[in-house]
Amino acid sequence: MLNKKLTFIGYVNKVLASDIFIKSIPENYFADIDNKKIKINLKDIEYSIIIKIKNNTLLLIDEEDDYDVELIASPATLILFILSKGSDKFSSKIIINGDIETANKFNKFLGSSEKVKEIVVHLLGEDRATQLEDKSERFINFFKDIIKKSSKDMIDLLTDDLSFITSKADINKYLDDVDDLKSRTDKLYQKYKDVK
Repeated sequence: MLNKKLTFIGYVNKVLASDIFIKSIPENYFADIDNKKIKINLKDIEYSIIIKIKNNTLLLIDEEDDYDVELIASPATLILFILSKGSDKFSSKIIINGDIETANKFNKFLGSSEKVKEIVVHLLGEDRATQLEDKSERFINFFKDIIKKSSKDMIDLLTDDLSFITSKADINKYLDDVDDLKSRTDKLYQKYKDVK
């Protein structure tokens, strides 16, 4: 349970400073971006988190204007990026301002998912984290099925149903036939309009 005297940032920092979490990060993984500050700007809810990388660990810090790189994304995009283990589909929706090398290294870390999973396990507890992972896996599989089925339907449309759609030449022939019929009808009308 959360200690009431600890703030959320303090609690997360306690988790990030735990031996289990520190040992899970490969040695010198963040060495090339040590002392860098990363601002994660969650644009839909107007909330920012600043993470400082120091001595191969992560530390949440209070709002500061001084940062090396800013990642701007909606919470949904960021979560789906993490759950999809760094999918290009979601990474392309994350806006990066500042040091690209730092952003890429941090995105690679987020995309590994195992590290983020450890944070979630520490914050929620193992049972709730397992439930969350199961639900997110079902959610991802559900959307994969939808995409797969819609792709199959699209292929069926393109291969089978397009033959039913008339071509431009067919439409032009039809319009010419209508014009021809109209002109013959007009001629017949002119010929027999005075006949009683």
